[in-house]
Amino acid sequence: MDKFDEIDIRLLEVLEEDSRISDKELASMLGIPEDEVKKRIKTLKEKKILKKFKAVVDWKKLGKKLVTAIIQVKVVPQERAGFSKICKEIAKDEKVKDVFVVTGEYDLILLVEGEDMDELARFVTEKLAPKREVTGTYTHIVLSEFKRNGVATFDESDKRLKVSF
Repeated sequence: MDKFDEIDIRLLEVLEEDSRISDKELASMLGIPEDEVKKRIKTLKEKKILKKFKAVVDWKKLGKKLVTAIIQVKVVPQERAGFSKICKEIAKDEKVKDVFVVTGEYDLILLVEGEDMDELARFVTEKLAPKREVTGTYTHIVLSEFKRNGVATFDESDKRLKVSF
């Protein structure tokens, strides 16, 4: 395994918090030359430690319809592949945002987004449930969210007025 130092760790922590920060700002924060920042970022990308730069968008505020479901899935592990094969297959679907292998009664947890309930229903009944490895599902529809991808999704200005008697 490659050796990464404290500067790499701090660089990743800063980028995880704000991936739009400039190389110049990063160099100043880390106390290293800007060229060194670029080199380290390139290495971290090549080693697939730094996977992707991504924005967190509140699509609902723009009027985009989204329904989110958390789906618990029971599966039969495959010989020599365990859960890997089915997880990789499920992860390829664009509606699937997250796939986790977990402990407990169910083996997998999926976070799935669709335009409406019908789209989610089709995903479960036509794509997920028919897989021979899948022996059961349990779907939870998300009614509201308060934090997503580590970012609070509520507005502090939405506080209720105090009621006094």
